[in-house]
Amino acid sequence: MAGFQRIKVGALAFYSLCIGFLIFVLILHNATANSDQGILEIRLKDHREAIGDFLHLNIAIDQIAISPKVGYKFWQVSWEHLVPAVPAVDLTRYSGGESVRIFRGAVKVGAFDAVHLKLRSVEGMLKKGRQNAKVKNLVGPVKLRFEVHPQSQTLIILDLVVLDMSDHPPRAYEIGVKGYELYTNGKLIDRIPPG
Repeated sequence: MAGFQRIKVGALAFYSLCIGFLIFVLILHNATANSDQGILEIRLKDHREAIGDFLHLNIAIDQIAISPKVGYKFWQVSWEHLVPAVPAVDLTRYSGGESVRIFRGAVKVGAFDAVHLKLRSVEGMLKKGRQNAKVKNLVGPVKLRFEVHPQSQTLIILDLVVLDMSDHPPRAYEIGVKGYELYTNGKLIDRIPPG
């Protein structure tokens, strides 16, 4: 009987040791997985050209994509798609120094070549006459080299601009990308146009 209890205590100790080892391996794996990621945040603002003409200018965000740097394997160009934090933004609220977060999350560490903000629709109402305005979407991929480092924060602020091109018929209002700001851990790395 004493031998049976020693086997029972020994088996319990063995199982406890195995469970402790598995918990240690899971914690170690989780720590390693987190070191392969960094935080990427993407924000939007407007560049104050013709945004003052609008009572509101809503842009519906379809998706955000980033392109990993491919180096010599140029035929393997691909985009990583990110889920937008908000479905739509009224740009009249984010002119000048104000910006709005459209994505923040963990992404795999690496070098990237471009950012693409895809808009589903652009709808605006003019202050003058309170009528709907047709705004042509010219937002496309932005060539932007940036890196996401382990356990660090990378911030990209895309500077959109709305232009009144009505003095060049048949053009009217157009929205496009004016430039960007790139920060790593709060430090400005690059800005287009330079400011």
